[in-house]
Amino acid sequence: MIIHTPAQRAGRFSIAKLQGLTGDHLAVALARHLDDGYHYVRRVAAGGMAPIDAVVVGPGGTWALTRVELRGRFRKRNGHWYAWSRSTESWIPWDARPVTEARMAGHRLELYLERATLPAVVEPCLMVLRTGEVSWDPDQRPGIHVHSKLDKLARRITRDEVLTPAQVDRIVALLDPRQPLPRLAPSTPHG
Repeated sequence: MIIHTPAQRAGRFSIAKLQGLTGDHLAVALARHLDDGYHYVRRVAAGGMAPIDAVVVGPGGTWALTRVELRGRFRKRNGHWYAWSRSTESWIPWDARPVTEARMAGHRLELYLERATLPAVVEPCLMVLRTGEVSWDPDQRPGIHVHSKLDKLARRITRDEVLTPAQVDRIVALLDPRQPLPRLAPSTPHG
């Protein structure tokens, strides 16, 4: 897997810049399972949209990854999200903000790709880190992929081939402007 790091802007020292200097554990773990046909772009904020934690682009499609550290159990049932309360040993209402953010990140990226006339299907994915468990009743799908195990996510990403190498190159060039655009076929003979 090819890992793209965002260009650091000159300016004030910030926590985000400091985090960029440390390794990206998600990228390293996915790189063990995905070959160089896949690209991992960190902190995608193209077109003025709110940054997406990471985007994976390859033959298996475009995936918007949102990371969240959750502790506890969370479940969608009856059209609502609930968290397990150990103190009362019951389900209590939960503001599913991480799920909504992951879904909206995928939607924003779809709109951006569509405006660029590129294949605009984006698979939003919530990466649950730590000891969190997110589940749902069979008829209550959350509209996003939810994974806590990176090997399962990598198998899902590579399951279907939906993008050609040329489409992958164009999407990566759009998401990481430092990449050169691939050569386009001439529109006229000898032209």
